[in-house]
Amino acid sequence: KLLVMIDEAVKQWYQRRVRGFSQGLTVIYTTFHIALLDAYTRHDTTFFNLLDNIGFLVQFQCLLSTHGNELTMLEDHWITINNLAHCNIVLTSEELGAFSLTGLAYKVTISFGVGAEIWDMLPVGLKNRKPIPISTMLFTKGVNEQQMLSERVGTNTMEHTINIDGLCKLEVYFMMYKEYVTQNNIPGDLQKLESLISPICKHARAHIYKDVKLLVMIDEAVRLMSGSRVTSCKSAKDRTGMSVTYESVCTLSREHSLVSSGFNNALAALRSHGVRPLNCKKNTGSGKYAFNGFQLKILPKEYRPPIGTYGGKIT
Repeated sequence: KLLVMIDEAVKQWYQRRVRGFSQGLTVIYTTFHIALLDAYTRHDTTFFNLLDNIGFLVQFQCLLSTHGNELTMLEDHWITINNLAHCNIVLTSEELGAFSLTGLAYKVTISFGVGAEIWDMLPVGLKNRKPIPISTMLFTKGVNEQQMLSERVGTNTMEHTINIDGLCKLEVYFMMYKEYVTQNNIPGDLQKLESLISPICKHARAHIYKDVKLLVMIDEAVRLMSGSRVTSCKSAKDRTGMSVTYESVCTLSREHSLVSSGFNNALAALRSHGVRPLNCKKNTGSGKYAFNGFQLKILPKEYRPPIGTYGGKIT
């Protein structure tokens, strides 16, 4: 019986790893596609040069707690993200979005078509099928009542372990980025980026409970390095909805001159009338976030939805 149990456990572990990796590849494909289109629209040749010299940066933000089933979800998520770093991307002149996969398990090469117009913008190295390495990192902060319980009973060490791992990878990528832009006189706000790295290190190492500021600083740093961002929780509608709307309004304030007096109004508008309530409705049949009054009090103030937008029953 023991051997049967071990065999079954190994099968389940392998299936979880394979399923996670396949979904992770889909995320990489999607984020890379969006990043390409964004760079092309803005005629941003710096992005293509960064791909050629440093690689593709993808930062994952997770809002799962370190308690109960969410802890195992978080562990699977972390393993998947680390496995994705063994993959790479090769560009082809095929139509935009065309792709194929080659390689062994967890060491996959994604051949990605960029179309004729983007192909003409590429550096010679990328046209010669130079592999683009993928730099992945995860930062996580539990923000719900389950995380409060985890903090109380002392099962929160996984969060700190993951964040320190993510910090080390962020620092490595930052050093490569800094060296490249300095040597090649690439325009950019390197001073602003350097001013973010120090407090990011401080906050990550301090392991502050429900530290939304850490996540916001990492968001900004990744954007300054032309990286891509992915946010998730358990269902990607409630906690995720609060996070991405807050990040969006922070971006409006920082890059598009949104006045401080309009910050909360813009945040309420995105949470009440934007795509986030529609996402809830599509997934559960209800256009309300699945928070009750008690959960609302536990959430960081930055992640609390407006009155009338919560009370959904399906999580």
